Amino acid sequence: MRLFGAHEYEQRSLSLPDELEALRLNGRATDSQFAQNPLPVARAMGRALAALHRSPVPQGLASRTNHEVAAALAALDSGAPQPPPFTRVSVEAIRSTLAKAPERSNVVLTHGAPIVANVALTDSIATFESSGDEGLDLPERDLAIVIRSIAETFTSEVAATFLEGYVEGGGQLPHGPTLDWYGVVAAFR
Repeated sequence: MRLFGAHEYEQRSLSLPDELEALRLNGRATDSQFAQNPLPVARAMGRALAALHRSPVPQGLASRTNHEVAAALAALDSGAPQPPPFTRVSVEAIRSTLAKAPERSNVVLTHGAPIVANVALTDSIATFESSGDEGLDLPERDLAIVIRSIAETFTSEVAATFLEGYVEGGGQLPHGPTLDWYGVVAAFR
């Protein structure tokens, strides 16, 4: 099993904030031990994703965005129930949103499935298990997926701590409209 995380992309002398280092978190991010206080886990996840996004991009990776948009449109056309929070949004409105892809150029190495269930912690350093589906996309792609996963696993309020950890780890604040657009795509994953 290949792992992605801060320790793969930075020296092992990673400087953790004192409070994370003192906690020495170990286990799966979905373990019940983290259910009552998921904030440190979210912070560690943010730092790990920032490290992944700052890493060099291997040759030969392609963007998944067009494929993921096509899959979302196919899901809309299938007549299946729309995922929350889009249950009250018309298919035409969603289709219109997806037709206007974000135009930004800061593509990074992105994880295939950066969800809470794919995260392990060792001494407060989070690692994302590889899905074998890495790509070259905007960072907001991964951020939208993680934020949705955090909201489903813990609560939506925990996402703010994840973003704080992401910025603290060297990631850039996401572009709001781009994050929203990828949020629509992520809902149909």
